[in-house]
Amino acid sequence: MSVLVAYASRYGSTAGIAEKIGEVLRDNGYGVVVQPVQAVREVSRYDAYVIGSSLYEFHWLKDATRFVRTHRMTLEQKPVWLFSSGPLGTAKTNDQGQDVRDGAG
Repeated sequence: MSVLVAYASRYGSTAGIAEKIGEVLRDNGYGVVVQPVQAVREVSRYDAYVIGSSLYEFHWLKDATRFVRTHRMTLEQKPVWLFSSGPLGTAKTNDQGQDVRDGAG
């Protein structure tokens, strides 16, 4: 089974999560391609999809949302798993007064 792990990441954390998901899938015998959503050119050749995005203001990045909407018809036909990453909670600053969104994603 071939799996596409596609992600949108602003600062690299979500990319790291996607790479780890790909690693675990490979270790379990799946053929895996891990790519940023902007780099994906062909989706129909995969048997399943894992798609993720970092969250900002409780929303996925626009590239990830656009990817899902663009490929909706193909994605509806096969297994899809979604993941999100981002700051925990609703506070905009940490205990040191730093914007928690600056290092996220």
